[in-house]
Amino acid sequence: MNMKNIRHRIFPFLTAAVILLGCKVSAAPQSGQFYKTKMHKGTITVADIRKDHGPARMVSTAFQGLVNQDTAQCYLYLADHHVRQLNDTKRPFEVLPLEEGADPGLRSMFRAYADRVRNIYIWSPEEDWSWNMAVMLSAQHRGLPLTEELYARLTAETPWKGNVVRLYGRWVSKRDAYEWAMKTIQPACHPNILFSLGLRSDWMGNPWTLYDYAVASRGFAFWLDDADPEERSIIEEICRKGDFKPGAIVMGYAKSGDDLLYVTNRYNIGYVVSDYYANGSFWCSYPNKSFKQRPGRAVKAENGKIYVSVVFSDGDNVQFDQNALYAIWTEDTDRGAFPVGTTLCAGMQELNPFLLEWYYNHMSPNDELMAGPSGYQFIYGRDYSEEGYEKWLGLNRRWLASAGFKTACFWHTSYGTDRFYRYVETAGLEGVFNGDDDVILDYHNGVIIMNQGDHLVAEGDLYNNLAHRQGQLDPSRPHFLNVYPTAATYGYHGVARLKREAERLEKDFPGRFVFLMPKDNVATARKYYEAHPEHIPWKNKPQNK
Repeated sequence: MNMKNIRHRIFPFLTAAVILLGCKVSAAPQSGQFYKTKMHKGTITVADIRKDHGPARMVSTAFQGLVNQDTAQCYLYLADHHVRQLNDTKRPFEVLPLEEGADPGLRSMFRAYADRVRNIYIWSPEEDWSWNMAVMLSAQHRGLPLTEELYARLTAETPWKGNVVRLYGRWVSKRDAYEWAMKTIQPACHPNILFSLGLRSDWMGNPWTLYDYAVASRGFAFWLDDADPEERSIIEEICRKGDFKPGAIVMGYAKSGDDLLYVTNRYNIGYVVSDYYANGSFWCSYPNKSFKQRPGRAVKAENGKIYVSVVFSDGDNVQFDQNALYAIWTEDTDRGAFPVGTTLCAGMQELNPFLLEWYYNHMSPNDELMAGPSGYQFIYGRDYSEEGYEKWLGLNRRWLASAGFKTACFWHTSYGTDRFYRYVETAGLEGVFNGDDDVILDYHNGVIIMNQGDHLVAEGDLYNNLAHRQGQLDPSRPHFLNVYPTAATYGYHGVARLKREAERLEKDFPGRFVFLMPKDNVATARKYYEAHPEHIPWKNKPQNK
């Protein structure tokens, strides 16, 4: 492990100033990370595509992006909760009438907006790259990406005149297609946004919903496997050609999952996971907005007690913010009865200000909103380009401050290294939850660094985890822990589960555990360790140089 460096920087003073400012007023909302459309002043048009089959739903989202490229006037019902979310806005809308037969939603859209379509690009599932080419060409040239079957169905019942371009069979290989796209399409693409999306194995039954935002923003869209050396080299070429600056993003998801970051971080590109994020071209039209929360409040740390915070995971993924976490906040009748931190995407202050404000408006006194890994974007700090890292840190500080977040998770940046401490010193946070396993607790320049803790995936995990760990901790002093339930598994009605498990712990270990919100847990730890620095339980305490 690298040794801790003693550095004389202005960052600790900036951090303190940001924290002090955050107690008084909201920071100015940030901008420039995401594509924005104009807000429509009239009645919103809604297409209900819930009964359409998978390919038609996928095409409908791309069609929505075309309609909303300039002004966000079209909204889709892809699932039942999208109805409620539009109702939350209290804006006037009308639902397009549906007819009998297959794919009524897409057909209703084509009747309403066929005059917006100048080109139809026909792609084939047998050549998955032809879908990506069709999406990008549609974004640039007012087009619609259709299969032969959908093209025949739509044009048979709705008169349309325009150009038809068949893309399948045009390129001899995937590489050939993407090299053509880099030469002819990428120069006109959005300078800050890439998309990793395409025909994943489940696309027929459960296609992704981000295509509207890909078309509206005109971002370059690839579907390549970064674990495959040949396809990885294509991704690297796309990244190099884009000449992206710190703050650039890749949206969607990857065949390798999170590990796309191994490639993109080296080119100043962070991750905003968002595969099932829907109506993005509509929600981005809301004006950017900043927010604030109170700072953490310390309680008196008593010997023998274990202070525990709970962080619900995956909120850096905006589709979780819009789907799973939204369901947790609307359906869990016990929410508010137990202290919980919920991770959200700080970028929503620009991408979806309405949804971020909805969370703030629905907070209880036991709710904290915080950043997931690794702050305002998902990065692997160890892999981000060195020449861009300092600028990224500055952006991270500003976006977190204007989102109102006091705590965040930080992944894959070895504890004790210069990069790790630079993050801690510049983020303007009260606490950082380290997602790796190489630190129990640290106190650095006024910031508590705490292990993110074990993942909880099912009821019983909280009890088993804490019951086991309490026997290993010295009862002559207080201790501070965090746990990390996953929204996708533990999260539904998760507060009720947490309550039940906490009650079991209290019954079996009376007075041993105290549950706090993350910012209050780190405030309590900070106050205690300021008075008792000799008790900081470093797992491998770095030595000063």
